[in-house]
Amino acid sequence: MPKISEEKRQARRDQILAASWRCFSRRGIHSTSMEDIIREANLSSGAVYLYFQSKEELCLAAFSSAFQQMRLLLVPILTREEPYPPSILVREIAKVITFHAQRDQLNFGVAFLMGWGEAPFNPKVKELVGDGQRMYREALIAIVHKWQKRGDIPAYGKPATSPKRFSRFLGFIVQSAFIGEIDPDTAAKRLRD
Repeated sequence: MPKISEEKRQARRDQILAASWRCFSRRGIHSTSMEDIIREANLSSGAVYLYFQSKEELCLAAFSSAFQQMRLLLVPILTREEPYPPSILVREIAKVITFHAQRDQLNFGVAFLMGWGEAPFNPKVKELVGDGQRMYREALIAIVHKWQKRGDIPAYGKPATSPKRFSRFLGFIVQSAFIGEIDPDTAAKRLRD
């Protein structure tokens, strides 16, 4: 049997993950069967099961991939040596969320809602979601400390605004999932208020 390259292996894996998101976005996670995903990927069941042994494994990989893609876009914004001023930070994060949520003719904001909805019942998804949430919260706390030192916000007290700001970003994800694409400048204005 000929061996396939790592690039082809990753492309096939990505093909299956993309098919799973198309199915999930139409029917939800629990109403989507492995047969639906196999048909959507236009592959044999053997080819799909070669990469993912179960629907649970496929779902976890799909969530992990979506969250990792978002993380790769946000980390450069959240870890700048000199953070953006508050209004620009909000706009830049809103732009990333909008870009990430509305691509490939799918609403990946819905993917995040599905992941959050699955987390209370699936310990692996809960760990994945929780790790991401903690990372973002810690990054925002570090930014707020820098803002305080720089004088962008009052320097007294704990950085209590970071959880508030963080919850606004989560709310923005929920709104964009239900309402659809929201202009980042408009979202930034709302998030700043």
